[in-house]
Amino acid sequence: MGGAFNGNSWGPPPHETFSGFKAPRPHVAKDSLRIYEAHVGMSSAEPVTSSYTAFADNVLPRVKAMGYNAVQLMAIMEHSYYGSFGYHVTAPFAVSSRSGSPEDFKYLVEKAHSLGVMVLVDLVHSHVSTNQTDGLNGLDLGQSQADNYFCDGDRGYHWLWDSRLYNYTGWEVQRYLLSNLRWWVEEYNCDGFRFDGVTSMLYHHHGLQMEFSGD
Repeated sequence: MGGAFNGNSWGPPPHETFSGFKAPRPHVAKDSLRIYEAHVGMSSAEPVTSSYTAFADNVLPRVKAMGYNAVQLMAIMEHSYYGSFGYHVTAPFAVSSRSGSPEDFKYLVEKAHSLGVMVLVDLVHSHVSTNQTDGLNGLDLGQSQADNYFCDGDRGYHWLWDSRLYNYTGWEVQRYLLSNLRWWVEEYNCDGFRFDGVTSMLYHHHGLQMEFSGD
């Protein structure tokens, strides 16, 4: 297939796995939703990449105390380039290993729910990293658009982000992205999503060099 794919699997022994979600999902009325946006890795006062457990123990109680009932988390999906703030996703089904393990992230979600705080994931379905050794882009082997995860030509490349764009007309792409939504809800008990880059998903011009007046 060309190229060497680089990835890590996660299969801890039973005694190291998360014990299971016990706190009920918070129920928040739409008209009372107050969302606090946060980047876990950048949430520490120290010059370090913060962890899921540190965020859960140190930041979530403060979010709750300030009157917020939902936290929107950036950069949760695995990404190779940290300077992208988490938006050059390479593995949409994996939590970012920079801040800990999948078990650690589950602990964060459980802690949020125990405080009555919903967890919303900043979901990146608008584009994917151009990396070929550790991301979905490595599956582009020159096949036709009908058999590819990505569109051809300008419709398949975002020059401002240097990223590939999904071919949403493909059944397998739709299944892939919908199953990704289900994964975050069922495996990690997340409560909802904020979709990144919607303009790029809606328009063939991706919003590049365009002005939107709102009129």
